[in-house]
Amino acid sequence: MKPILCFLAALSLHSTLQAQEIDPNRFGTLSFYFENDLFARTDENYTNGTRISWTSPALRKFGDDATIGGMAGYFDNFGWTGNSDFERNVAISLGQSMFTPRDVDAFNLVDDERPYAGWLYVGMGIIWKNHKVKNTLALNIGVVGPWSYAEETQRLVHEARNQSFPNGWDNQIGNEIGVNASYERMWRIRDRKDFHGWDWDILPYAGATLGNVMTHATLGTELRFGYNLPDDFGTGAITEAATTPTAIENPYTAKSWARRFGFHFFIRGEGRAVARNIFLDGNTFRDSHSVDKYPLVGDLSAGIGMNWKNTKLSYAYIYRTKEFRGQDNAQIFGSVTLSFNF
Repeated sequence: MKPILCFLAALSLHSTLQAQEIDPNRFGTLSFYFENDLFARTDENYTNGTRISWTSPALRKFGDDATIGGMAGYFDNFGWTGNSDFERNVAISLGQSMFTPRDVDAFNLVDDERPYAGWLYVGMGIIWKNHKVKNTLALNIGVVGPWSYAEETQRLVHEARNQSFPNGWDNQIGNEIGVNASYERMWRIRDRKDFHGWDWDILPYAGATLGNVMTHATLGTELRFGYNLPDDFGTGAITEAATTPTAIENPYTAKSWARRFGFHFFIRGEGRAVARNIFLDGNTFRDSHSVDKYPLVGDLSAGIGMNWKNTKLSYAYIYRTKEFRGQDNAQIFGSVTLSFNF
């Protein structure tokens, strides 16, 4: 992880130096995501997710970014994404997720439980937003199967914690290149113009993901209430369209985000209509272990966030409904996000 962190830090610095005419005091936002069911004292289903994301400072045009601006700049030519009423950001991420059955002691395939699976990916995205709405278009490319190194990652963590290691990774789904394209639109409803003192806002959102790893439609909302709310669009769990909780670049940002302590409580509900989930359906182009998934899945989360100067830390306790027929119980896991806004 150390080389990855150094690379992302250098990438952020290089991008900012190239865009000094826009804002010489901003390096962007660096976020670290960690999700695990250890918060619920289990080790099954969606058992771990990690992600590192960097989002650029505000850009006049996507093409002004020195990292992926060469590709993202094509979207400056379209009326919707190139609309001058929006500020722009580009985003880069690196992540890994892993999934295991409930019975991790069995060496043989457990037919009625979900497959062992891992997902290692890199993501690129563009964001165009104003103080009322945020649009995100993201592309994630990676691998599932042994190439994801999920088995090795889990073994390393379990050895560090002196825990027994799951025995069935030889039965994981096979290697496959994965490609997902996602779009999400989020609105922000609030009761006043700035975030001084006690305040609240509502963040409804809708989106869709298309690809051989995940294909689904999403609808949800988040409600926040607290003292000196951060001037952003909330912090959700790791999803295909998640980037970072980037601050809004408006006249209130310096007062509300960068210089004061704040905290807030939030609840979030999300529903997904799922057409494909490779971690339940198995490989796309070969036979592999699979289970009969439910077409509708819901998440309900509650948590707390704190922001001070350039830093935001949030924790969410997430309840996820059953994802496949035969699953004994719904799942609970925790999600921690730490962001630095430079």
